[in-house]
Amino acid sequence: MTVDALLERLADLVAERVAARLNGHAAPPAPTAPEPLLTARDVAARLKCSTRHVYAQAATFPFTVRLAPHVVRFSASGLDRWLANR
Repeated sequence: MTVDALLERLADLVAERVAARLNGHAAPPAPTAPEPLLTARDVAARLKCSTRHVYAQAATFPFTVRLAPHVVRFSASGLDRWLANR
């Protein structure tokens, strides 16, 4: 098979996929697992500090997730990154 023939076949495959997506026939993307969220108690155990300290510093932690005005959780992967960069 020549390079031109391969390129033409590739262009056909790309065109088919684009048309399928535009027509709503493409396979939906695989669902990703939701990010695990940690409680202040979980974070305190990992940081070896009190939950009071975690809540006091929540506004400064880059891995804090506010679910409601008075409901705070913490991103597990964000905490891992933050600890790795400390």
